[in-house]
Amino acid sequence: MARLITRIGVAALVIVTAAFSFPAAKWPPWISIESPVNPFDPATRGAAMLVHAHFREGPSTLADLSGSAEGMLGGKRRSIPLKFEATPMPDVYALRRQWPTGGAWVLRINLRTTTAIVALDGTGAVSAVQIPTHLAADGSRVPRAVSSHDVDSTLMAMSGR
Repeated sequence: MARLITRIGVAALVIVTAAFSFPAAKWPPWISIESPVNPFDPATRGAAMLVHAHFREGPSTLADLSGSAEGMLGGKRRSIPLKFEATPMPDVYALRRQWPTGGAWVLRINLRTTTAIVALDGTGAVSAVQIPTHLAADGSRVPRAVSSHDVDSTLMAMSGR
């Protein structure tokens, strides 16, 4: 009888271990943009926007983010690398204005494989956010690679306003 109980216990342990050893279904990183920024929070006061960076696997770091401001200024195309700042809130990063006033500007913000295209209005405020996606095999929409054409077409549409 003791042997039977031991075998049942071992079998149950194997089943539980197997259930937890298969990797969980992964989802891609997700990014969201917060604007306007709370002017009463001293930690983020003066930021143009906050970037929320989400991973299923754990917290994000500043190194996970990159980006550029793509603009048309005086009829010339400009590209300016962006620098993000950590905030006291986990997975939330501040982006301060690093691009000139005037002209049309689009921000390309990357969180590893996910990219947000952020359109700015004439005052530098966020006017639209797009995360280009495609249809996955399971029917869900997942972020897709963003091409220069995606950014350029958004910028050209804004320049024509």
